[in-house]
Amino acid sequence: MDSFFARLFLDLQARIKDQIPAINWIEQDFGQDTFDKWRPNVDFPAVLIDFPDASYSQMAGNDQFGEVTIMVRLLVAPFTQSYEGAPIEVKQDALQFFELENAVVNALNGWTPRDGYCQSLVRTRAQSHNRNDIGLRIRELQFTTAYEDYQ
Repeated sequence: MDSFFARLFLDLQARIKDQIPAINWIEQDFGQDTFDKWRPNVDFPAVLIDFPDASYSQMAGNDQFGEVTIMVRLLVAPFTQSYEGAPIEVKQDALQFFELENAVVNALNGWTPRDGYCQSLVRTRAQSHNRNDIGLRIRELQFTTAYEDYQ
């Protein structure tokens, strides 16, 4: 594929699948968490990938330098409690969500895609977006990278 974004998406998919076998679904982010009807089409835990922002500056000729934001959203259906009175085994199950997040960060932060067509990914933000109305635990991880787009 010639498109930077298509190539990066496929490489991200492969990297996550290879490094984190516990992730059952890796897809483009189409807002699958916003509609309950999508849930049968997503196997949890899931990772949704998007490129919400890219800024470009001019280099020589028509060549450009691109700085890209990568949004990786981890979706987990809650399966147990973590309140203070819960047995430790129950809490450990509930906190596996954070272990998955840590695995995603370890797999992607500092990783350079094959062939080195862009800079290593850098985690820049992590944020929770819980969808309690449909019962999802969501953690949004933002990474950045940069590449040179030669025309």
